[in-house]
Amino acid sequence: MLTLSHDSSFMNLALEEALARTNCVADSQYSSTVRFWGNPNSVIIGRFQEPAAEVDLAECNLSQVQVARRFTGGGTVFHDEGTLNFTVITKPTEGLSVLKFQERNMLVALKALSNLGLDCSLSTTNSILTGGRKLCGAAAALGRNFAFWHCSIMVTTNTRLLERVLSPSKARTLTRFVHSKWSPVTTVTNALSKPISVDEVTRTLIAVIQNQFGVELELGSLSIEEEDCSKALLARKYSSTDWNLYGSRRV
Repeated sequence: MLTLSHDSSFMNLALEEALARTNCVADSQYSSTVRFWGNPNSVIIGRFQEPAAEVDLAECNLSQVQVARRFTGGGTVFHDEGTLNFTVITKPTEGLSVLKFQERNMLVALKALSNLGLDCSLSTTNSILTGGRKLCGAAAALGRNFAFWHCSIMVTTNTRLLERVLSPSKARTLTRFVHSKWSPVTTVTNALSKPISVDEVTRTLIAVIQNQFGVELELGSLSIEEEDCSKALLARKYSSTDWNLYGSRRV
């Protein structure tokens, strides 16, 4: 289990891909990893999306909201310190599909939110709703030697800022890129009508994982390979405007 976060969304996303890449080595002794982490105010674009069609870039600049692109598909999301990000990386098993992997992990998130007192349901294989409003979204990637999934749970997220920045600019045009499917949103705090912390949600998730899978999560640290890979990805890809705004692959 990792609880490592950086104060840069670019570095956090570089580490996400590094964790998948290091697991991709055929002879790797890599064990399954669960990561709990957070971002500063950020808009995270899906791999196949066009920022101008999803985000008000001028508002992001004005509000000092970072705009970054992840290596997984899906729609655009907003992160801040009140958003809990939850990642699972493991070896793929025979017959495993992205949909099955998504559903298995979403049921963990669903159970944790239920244990907190929320009446939630899966809207799709990558969204959780409560009261008709979205509070959790996820994305996944399945490689030859890795299965990767991450989700965002809005605990105390600033939904007013979210609504301002997740509005396409006036320059929006027709595009071949994937469009997000927008839904009304809420937070765990608002849905429960009482204060709750990101740490409390994290502890609940840990308890559910350990109970459902019969495992004991152990706090770990990055390997040298993971550190080196994340630094290389940051330098060559995630700090690049070509990647973040245009999706050009540089590594």
